[in-house]
Amino acid sequence: MNAEEQHVFGPPDEADDLPVEEGEYVFRFRLGPLESEDDGYGDPLLELIRGQLADLLRAVVLTHRGRRVRVDGFRLLRDPDTEYSLFPNKGKNGAADET
Repeated sequence: MNAEEQHVFGPPDEADDLPVEEGEYVFRFRLGPLESEDDGYGDPLLELIRGQLADLLRAVVLTHRGRRVRVDGFRLLRDPDTEYSLFPNKGKNGAADET
């Protein structure tokens, strides 16, 4: 394990005062800063939905009546007129481009 991995996966610098019962394992991971705050929409709900759908599309192919459907966005039921991109471009904020 190199020094960078040891920094990320190593034990915390200070011991926590959390009670640990005998026989239990405790895992702690450092969370680094976000790579860029310009990526995504900034709304946690939109990011949750976008991330879940994007991950799902890496594992399955969606179909409609037996034909493959290429999905690149979604709309919320509470706001059906606004379309959000699954893969937003950097610098974009809000709805996907209108086509």
